[in-house]
Formats: sequence, structure tokens, C-alpha cells
Amino acid sequence: MKTIIKGDDWFLLFREGDRNAFRMVFDKYYRAISYFASKILRDDSYAEDIVSETFRKAWDRRDKFATPRHLENFLYLVTRNGCISHLRSDKVIQSTAQEWVRMAGDRENGESSIDLERLQTKLIEVIFEKLAELPGGDVLRMAFIEGKSTQEIAQELDITENNVYIIKSRSLKVLRTMLTRNEWMFFVLLFLKT
Repeated sequence: MKTIIKGDDWFLLFREGDRNAFRMVFDKYYRAISYFASKILRDDSYAEDIVSETFRKAWDRRDKFATPRHLENFLYLVTRNGCISHLRSDKVIQSTAQEWVRMAGDRENGESSIDLERLQTKLIEVIFEKLAELPGGDVLRMAFIEGKSTQEIAQELDITENNVYIIKSRSLKVLRTMLTRNEWMFFVLLFLKT
């Protein structure tokens, strides 16, 4: 029998070992945590392994989390530490080690690059949530995030290329009203650059 989860009950059910609640946790955080790991490692296959292990550890320690924020911080911290351990291993080539050094910190400015990557990941998470709510959000996702051409989108959705242009234009206007000024600027800088 499938448990129906309402509101913030997911966290309490997760702590109690409910598998449906775990699925909600996974769905809520997986994309952002995966992006975070990929930005550090620049290698999706290792990032995927590290993120999977992170979620396994979270499940094993589920009764230790006091709040959803505590769980979220755990996921980011364990993922970051897993990435750093991987970058330090003998298997990683020198250029990746240099990338880790760059990511590990620009302490002169008072913030580490990893903290900036986490902020960027949170912004992307907000954008993904807004795209899911937006009519035509699938067209924007395919165009700007997946990098598909207008022709590919038209074929996949079985619509004309002209309709793709119209949907994209209208959806961008609506998305702009849904995002804060900073979120919109981040979206423009990250996805609309030419």
C-alpha cells in the first residue's frame, strides 16, 4: 500500500524509514546534488557514483537528522567530501588535481569556489522548479538546458518549428516574471549566453 504524503510530513516519514518518503527526498535533491558534484569533478560518471553513495549514507543515518535543512546540508557536505576524496586519489590525473585546488578555495576573497558552486546549484534548482510549473517549460528546458535545436524540439513534441519559437518567446516572458531579478540574471548568464 502506497503512503500518501502531505505537506512537510515527508521529513518525519523519511526519518521513520518510509521508502516513499525516501523517494521524495531523492526526487527533491538528486538533480541539484548531481549538478553540484559534476561541477566539482567535471566527470558525470564519478559524480553519479558519489551522489548515489551520498543518498545511501543519508538513508543509513536518516534517524539522526533533526530538520530538513540538516539533511540538505549533510547531502552537500558528504557529496563535496566524496568529490574531494576522489580528486585526491592516485587515479586522478594532474589537471583534475589542479581543478580541485581551484575549487577548494579562493580564500583571498573570503569565499570558496565550492560555496559559490553550491549557491549556483541552489539557483539552478529554483529555475528547474519554475520550469516545471511553467506552461511551455519543457520547451525552455529542451532548448536551453539540454541544448536541443528548434528542429529537434519540434520533432520530439510533434509541433512546428514556428510553434517552438512562439512557445519559447512566451515562456521566457512568463519565466522572467516568476524569477527574482538575481535568479533571472543568473538564468540569462548561464543558459542564454551565445
